[in-house]
Amino acid sequence: MKKASTYLLPAIIGALLVWLLWSEYQTEQALDDSELYNFSIADTSAITKFVIWDKSPDTVVLERQADHWLVNGKHHARPDAIEVLLETMYRIRLRNFPQSTAQETILRAMGAYGKHVDVYQGGTLAKSFTVGTETPDMLGTYMLRDGFDTPVATHLPGFNGYLSSRFFIREDLWRTREIFPSKNPIASVSLVYPDTAVMEIKLQEDAYQLVGNNGESMRADDMASQALFKAIQQVQYEGMIIPSDLVFPKKDSIASSIPVAFVSVEYQNGQRADMRLYHVPGGPDILDGEGNPQEWDPDRFYALLSDGRFVLTQRYGLQHVLKSFRAFTPKN
Repeated sequence: MKKASTYLLPAIIGALLVWLLWSEYQTEQALDDSELYNFSIADTSAITKFVIWDKSPDTVVLERQADHWLVNGKHHARPDAIEVLLETMYRIRLRNFPQSTAQETILRAMGAYGKHVDVYQGGTLAKSFTVGTETPDMLGTYMLRDGFDTPVATHLPGFNGYLSSRFFIREDLWRTREIFPSKNPIASVSLVYPDTAVMEIKLQEDAYQLVGNNGESMRADDMASQALFKAIQQVQYEGMIIPSDLVFPKKDSIASSIPVAFVSVEYQNGQRADMRLYHVPGGPDILDGEGNPQEWDPDRFYALLSDGRFVLTQRYGLQHVLKSFRAFTPKN
């Protein structure tokens, strides 16, 4: 009996060690498996930078500043697009594992059309993955974590659609659509209509002054002036015109024509920003009240901005900016 117990104790200890090692391996394996589909970041407020690129090769770098995001280190980013991207990183979840027979096809499509995403928190690379194509039912998106060779289908719970369109690369689409993006306090706004009027609304010692064509100054209507200054800070364009657009080669000829209106903003720090509006030609589907084709599109303008952007604007979006002289005269 004594001899049997001598052999039994080491056997029990050995079995216990084997069990502990196996348990640790299983735990590590489970952790590794969970990382396969762990794309989300719980604290998106700590995200400081996104780098998105593909094989075209195109790259966009989005960096958090104190109160805004920058695109490629030089342009203000669209707040709405950034919010969508941050929400995606917070809510993204595993939808399902694709069948093993489909993985090769998915990876091949990823290699050709995928967009690689690096997400940083400070100087630390928090997540790195490739965004692929959508699932056949268009309700999921194939993604692949760096360091793994198995793609998974992801989604946002409660959202019916794919996610690849949220990780776009074109710089012009990431740039803010604010025509006057500066957040500095405004000192004055000049409105010039070549065919009719020239006016300037100034803020002097907490009072608004209206200067007309003849240079005479009068007290401006406070509410109308405040509304104009607020509209200047909020007004946005419809879309940027880029070299691949058909109208882009006409930029110089448009710039040499007489503008419909000229808006100039001077800030209290001395900076200036300008916008020149030009007619957009009409077409066979743009008709007047009698059914006749109109020479000019009544709803849109081309705009040249002082920072070099060539954009398309809507009359509706500019309605609080393009005001007449009478709109700023005192009401009493």
